[in-house]
Amino acid sequence: MASIVAKYILKESGNNSFGLEDPYFEQVPATRLHRRAFSTKAHRKAVPPGLSEHDGKILTKVKCRAHKLDMSLFRCLGIRFGWSSVIGIIPGVGDVIDAFMAFIVLHTCCQIEGGLPLDVQLKMWINILFDFVVGLTPFVGDIIDAVFRANTNNAILLEKHLRQKGAKALEAQGRQAPAIDPSDPDKYDRILREGEVQTR
Repeated sequence: MASIVAKYILKESGNNSFGLEDPYFEQVPATRLHRRAFSTKAHRKAVPPGLSEHDGKILTKVKCRAHKLDMSLFRCLGIRFGWSSVIGIIPGVGDVIDAFMAFIVLHTCCQIEGGLPLDVQLKMWINILFDFVVGLTPFVGDIIDAVFRANTNNAILLEKHLRQKGAKALEAQGRQAPAIDPSDPDKYDRILREGEVQTR
C-alpha cells in the first residue's frame, strides 16, 4: 500500500529519485513551504549547516511530501489544500488513509542518521493524532486539518532538530557555524528581501 500511495498521491518514482530531486524543496525552509518559490540564479540550499548529505536528503524528501499532502492542490479563501484534505473528506476511510500517509512522513523523518529522538517522535505522533481525531468531524474537521497541517508541522520539527544536530556536529569538529543559515526562516526571509529568491 505504501508504494501505491507514493506512486499515485506523492507522485514519487525513479524519475525524480523518489522525491529527492526538486530544487524548490532544497531551497526553502519547512516554515516557508506555503510559498511557491523559484530562483533566477543558483543560491544556497536550505539545509542546516553541519548535516550529512544523507540527513539533508531526508529533510528535502520530508518537505516535499509535506507540501504535497498539505498544500499542493489549490487555494480557497486564503487556505491552501493538499491531498490530505481532499482524501479526508471521505468519511471514515479517508481519515485512516490520511493518517497512514502522515505515518509515512513520520517514518521518513526517523530515517535520519542516529534516528529521531523519542521526544521529537512524540510531538510528531501528537500532531498526527490531533489531525486524525479532528478530521473525524465532517467538513469542519477537514477545514481545521487544512489549517493545522500536521505534516508541515512535523517537517518543521525535523528541521529544527536537524539544525540543532548540525550545530553540535560543527562544534564537535571545532568548526564555526556559517554566518547565514538558509534553513533559518528569518535568514531565508532576508535572502528574499535581497532579491536572491523570488516568490509567486
